[in-house]
Amino acid sequence: MAGNIQTFINRMIYWCVTVSLGYDQSNRQDFRNGGETDCSALVLHALREAGFDTGQATYTGNMRSNLTARGWKVVTNNGKPQAGDILLNDVNHVAVYIGNGKLAQASIDERGRISGGQGGDQTGRETNVSPYYNYPWNCYLRWMGSGSTGSPGNGGKLSIDGSWGPATTRRLQEVLGCSTRDGIISGQIKNRANRSIPSAKFGSGGSNVIRALQKLLNTNQDGNFGPTTCKLLQQRMGTLQDGEISPISDCVKSMQRRLNENMI
Repeated sequence: MAGNIQTFINRMIYWCVTVSLGYDQSNRQDFRNGGETDCSALVLHALREAGFDTGQATYTGNMRSNLTARGWKVVTNNGKPQAGDILLNDVNHVAVYIGNGKLAQASIDERGRISGGQGGDQTGRETNVSPYYNYPWNCYLRWMGSGSTGSPGNGGKLSIDGSWGPATTRRLQEVLGCSTRDGIISGQIKNRANRSIPSAKFGSGGSNVIRALQKLLNTNQDGNFGPTTCKLLQQRMGTLQDGEISPISDCVKSMQRRLNENMI
């Protein structure tokens, strides 16, 4: 099921207003009338109820990385969120902007503590809908919908936008027969070839989808998308061979066209 922003908003309102849901970090997955949660567990639960893939996200500190790999975009906190934006402070708090100047959130228990209180919302404010305020939020996370930065649109086809986002990577994983199809190019050593690829995650170990691509291109299968692999891909795509994928890349556009035809 594809994620739906309005359903996401509706589920946040349901848990914060319709039922009595309290706040407790030690019992944060107790989703029921009279149960308990905390700020990040509530947002992630509502996302999943609305059909969104949250990956391995478990709390505010890893929410940004998991959601931006799955179609969400980091937007600067400018005081003008859009309905459905996730309002994120990576260390301390997260809420959801529901429109009309209001946000929905899990706040604190009835004693002003993070755990140990009674189940359910004892104050009417443990989970709540409130006027928008700046926590301060480090950023907004905004759903970008269909296309190569989210799920493929156009009847399951990738948008030919030249951005190597999660949907393009996921389709590449499918076409190359990878067992993992998470839309992430993992374990990359940052370099000029991969630094502008939105679905690339930097670290170590390389990526199986890049190894499969390197095997196809008949080059060293180290799993890292570097200038040599990039030039070979550009050659295969019939585009300029400069060893770098730009934010909007002719090479990626050509690759997206081929992927839409189940080939690479």
